Amino acid sequence: MNILGFRDRIKKVKQEGCVYTFAVNVDSSALSEATAAALARLQAVVSLPGFRVGKVPVPMIKGQFPSMVKDEVIEAEAKSAVTEILKNNKLTPVVSPSIKNLRYDPDKTLYFEVLFECNPQIEPRGYEKIAVTRKIHKVTDEDVEKYLTQVREYNAYLKPAPESESAGMAHFVIVDYETFENGVKVEGGSVKGEIVNMASPQTIAGLAEAVSGAKKGETREFDAPFGDKKMRFRVTVSEIKQKIVPELDGNFLKEAGAATVEELKANVRKLLEKTEAEKTEKDLFTQLEDALIKNNPMPLPPTLVSQETRELLELMKKRMPADDENFREETFLEKLKPVAERNLSLTFLLHHIARKENISAGDAELKAELDKVLSRLGSDEEKTRARELFDNRREYILASIMENRTMDMVKSKAIIKEETR
Repeated sequence: MNILGFRDRIKKVKQEGCVYTFAVNVDSSALSEATAAALARLQAVVSLPGFRVGKVPVPMIKGQFPSMVKDEVIEAEAKSAVTEILKNNKLTPVVSPSIKNLRYDPDKTLYFEVLFECNPQIEPRGYEKIAVTRKIHKVTDEDVEKYLTQVREYNAYLKPAPESESAGMAHFVIVDYETFENGVKVEGGSVKGEIVNMASPQTIAGLAEAVSGAKKGETREFDAPFGDKKMRFRVTVSEIKQKIVPELDGNFLKEAGAATVEELKANVRKLLEKTEAEKTEKDLFTQLEDALIKNNPMPLPPTLVSQETRELLELMKKRMPADDENFREETFLEKLKPVAERNLSLTFLLHHIARKENISAGDAELKAELDKVLSRLGSDEEKTRARELFDNRREYILASIMENRTMDMVKSKAIIKEETR
């Protein structure tokens, strides 16, 4: 028995991108049958004083629980309508359908619209013979020297300068200071042990200049603007330190795991070449991705875009200070939305290309990926966690493997020009 009476009463009324809207009309006859069925279901669970469950008269249920009857009717009709729509329209929803514009008049009429957000349906094109440039950066002796200088600077340390030395541009000076306004000491304006890099700008304008030439223990005073006021500062030099940058000596070589400077430089060159090769490959894939997206514009399900944007925001928040005063959620969501749209477009596109090219990933590929991960791990505990991760995220990892294999295929068919810088 067709209690719904849908037949030609379901119509597609709108399609915007990959959002489909269907109007559903349930006439009085079908609505009466649907209401009777809803009352029968409620009768099986409703109880009232003086009546056992299942024995409450239907008219009493209808009179005393109208909202329950309404909800039961609408839920049943919506579920049936969704089933009918999916069967006849070959839709692939990515989120649960939603109901809007509901109109319900008991025993007379029921009208509602069902919204489906679906996968974009595209025929992938322009993924063969994409013209890209492999931008190769040749590592030079200058690059090696620059890297070693940065490492030496990173490992620099401070040590006390000779007692006879005065504070100069090459020094780091440890100072204590007090703040005065109109001759009165400012509460909370005393600082002890502040490190002043004499070669860099300071929070208090003129601080470095004031202590320049001073010796350990010497006190000097100077005036400087602080906010919108002019303050007087009394600063005492407690220590003068000099920065020591380690030389490429035996100790440095030992720490770096090299026997000679030549071996160290060769190791650095290999490291830089590996880094440059990875950057080059990443840039190459970015060019391929940009071309794929440009050649295959597509609408995206709004809810998925919103969810992806929110996930990106949560990842970003984990890397930000918890008390960042500049954080404005709406501003960041707006900035992250294009990134989310790019991610989703690329994912949908790669899956369509994979389907067209019969590219897949299964147990063999999953095992190979797991073996690769396990080979890089040391302890049994780490390996156990890796196996659990692969079990728990099996489908996600398989999808990632398939996407990577698809991108490799796109790369293999690309027209790659090399450019050395």
